[in-house]
Amino acid sequence: MKHVHPNQIEFAFVLPDTPMFADIVAAVEADCDLPPTRQRDMISGLNRVAKALLKPLDEVPVDTKWLQPRLAKIEPAALGISPKSWQNAVSDARAAMAHVGIVKRRHRHIDDLSPAWRDLWKTVLAMKDQTLSLALPRFVHFLSAVGVEREDVTQESADAFLAALERDEISKSPTTAWRTSINAWNLAARRIAGWPQIELTLPRRQKICKRPDADLPPLFLEDLEAHLERMSKPDIFAEESMARALRPHTIQAYRRQLKRFVSELLNAGVPTEELCCVSALCDPARAEIGLRRMVAQNGGDTNKLIAEIAALLRNLSSKLGLSTEVREQLAKLAKRVAVPAQKGMTRKNRERLRPLQDDKTLLKLLNLPDKVFARAKGKTKPYMAALARETALAIALLTNCPLRIKNIAEINLEQHLQHMGDGRVFLLIEEEDAKTRQPMQFELPKDLVHMLKKHLATRSPHMCAKGSVWLFPRRDGEGPITGNALSARLKALIRKEVGILMNAHLFRHLAALMWLDANPGCYEVARRILGHSSTSHTINLYSGLEAQGATQAFAALLAQQKGGRS
Repeated sequence: MKHVHPNQIEFAFVLPDTPMFADIVAAVEADCDLPPTRQRDMISGLNRVAKALLKPLDEVPVDTKWLQPRLAKIEPAALGISPKSWQNAVSDARAAMAHVGIVKRRHRHIDDLSPAWRDLWKTVLAMKDQTLSLALPRFVHFLSAVGVEREDVTQESADAFLAALERDEISKSPTTAWRTSINAWNLAARRIAGWPQIELTLPRRQKICKRPDADLPPLFLEDLEAHLERMSKPDIFAEESMARALRPHTIQAYRRQLKRFVSELLNAGVPTEELCCVSALCDPARAEIGLRRMVAQNGGDTNKLIAEIAALLRNLSSKLGLSTEVREQLAKLAKRVAVPAQKGMTRKNRERLRPLQDDKTLLKLLNLPDKVFARAKGKTKPYMAALARETALAIALLTNCPLRIKNIAEINLEQHLQHMGDGRVFLLIEEEDAKTRQPMQFELPKDLVHMLKKHLATRSPHMCAKGSVWLFPRRDGEGPITGNALSARLKALIRKEVGILMNAHLFRHLAALMWLDANPGCYEVARRILGHSSTSHTINLYSGLEAQGATQAFAALLAQQKGGRS
């Protein structure tokens, strides 16, 4: 078997004659017409970008398609520099590439525009609408530069702009920049008199498979709701009744999955009149049609959703009292599309946890809530200050109470927080609110209690109406924010401030990592911290996570034994 060098893999799609950063540096140094300051800035930018990529100058190809995905992953905080400094470095590196003709120079000045576009752009600037003035200039300058007049803009013009971005962009996502510009164009057409009235289109980000309720068989929807009602409120005297009620979250998942599956059957050509009830989905022949369609759309492979729907059909066949033959056939289908049981953490989560094994990075994360909360005081807009404090509080809660993000987002001040007479505060999650039906209790540290009280005293009316019982309320104060929305905010802030990719659920893995690293083998305490239903599940998920702590403990034991025998 031929051994392939890593560089051969990394540069496999880079053309052999592609220049390297070292060639650009040499060209810039040799250009006597460049002012010394500009020479220095360009070379500094190339050096800083190469350093961020952990490569010498002669191993960084001047290829935009090679650079873009790699530079997009770099976070300034991880390099120990400000976002502005990194932006300047990338800009200087790109300027060097433009200087030698690798990419196009950017036209930014209003005088670079043709007279017609210049007049229209002056109107945009006069509006002082940053939504337009920040998102549109590259597209407008592109149209002007290629000679497309205002009345001649077409969808082809927009597609050509995307091609130009893909050719010249080196750090940001060309598609994201393009979508932002096209959305801003359509917005300008509605807001600005005289703006070209052509609506540009964007492709859907994802294929929508589930049909709207109006397109689903009414009898099926009626039967579905009746079944879900019985599952949420079972009759304890009925022989076929479930042992206990399903939680609202589970009911929502079942509703979503069954609507998705009946949509797949309709899309596959199954007549509407054949799908009049839930039991119709459990017909083995129909079930196979729907599952086959989903597998085909997934590239011929199964996935978690397909496996869950197949298992749900199998379980429903039993609850609906269908024949043994039907149940056995559905069980076979479920087995064929089943996803192998996960052993340990996913590779992605292990990779995202690895930077937190560095003490400096971990300390940045642990100190982040206090840093952001204190910095919020200097914000001039009360809403932005309250939003920063709320985000900091959420991170602090996840750090000290590694709960699922849904539990954090839905904290009810009256139901989940218990204030003791001596100043202590406990966060209580009852069994009906926990995924594993294991009640959990955390005593909040004093600094977190202080942060909590200060935020609650200052959040109204900027975040919600006074008197809202939700710790993380929607802006109308009538309900809690969704877990996904809160998680997205935390992820964005941590990436910006710490320079790592970390979602809300990773705080649970981090808690296990920190505990097992300090206490190798102590899985029962880890189970209690995380609220798992069994220690075996905790061991299966985190076995081996404490390897570093275990090896250090063993080394200490050897040192102790040697010392005792000398």
